[in-house]
Amino acid sequence: MSSAFQASLEGGLARITQGQPLEVAFGSQVTLRNVFGKPVPCWLHSHQDTYPMIYENGRGSSHQQQVTCYPFKDVNNWWIVKDPRRHQLVVSSPPRPVRHGDMVQLVHGMTTRSLNTHDVAAPLSPHSQEVSCYIDYNISMPAQNLWRLEIVNRGSDTDVWKTILSEVRFVHVNTSAVLKDGIPM
Repeated sequence: MSSAFQASLEGGLARITQGQPLEVAFGSQVTLRNVFGKPVPCWLHSHQDTYPMIYENGRGSSHQQQVTCYPFKDVNNWWIVKDPRRHQLVVSSPPRPVRHGDMVQLVHGMTTRSLNTHDVAAPLSPHSQEVSCYIDYNISMPAQNLWRLEIVNRGSDTDVWKTILSEVRFVHVNTSAVLKDGIPM
């Protein structure tokens, strides 16, 4: 079972539609809420802290920036949807909407590091991959930060990612793992 996320510009649909775009474009700043996070909502979250070099059970980690699923609205829940073919982190003019099947990078708004996963076991679920934001320690662990966007509930008439309305999931390009509650499965 994989999780789906909804993008929001914070607030309800009525507030978003008042002068705000309904379509997510490359360069958009979004928060991503796990739609299966009931009864408590859960937002994709990161912060400056890194995973320890060695977990308490003796397993090694990537020592990358931690990514979690956080149950409160917070400035560290903001992500920029980046086009991996462009260097800019802004919406182009005209905006280019993100579509089902597009490759994206999710850049953490506060630290500007990209959402990443790799063949390192997660801290609490050794059968799952660790999710992090990539830090270049100049060692032999390259960034693996490309994700394919899939719109889970898309209709046959549209393949554009819409805020609040679209349920999306992120499939890691290198490993085919699907992001679930901040943990690829």
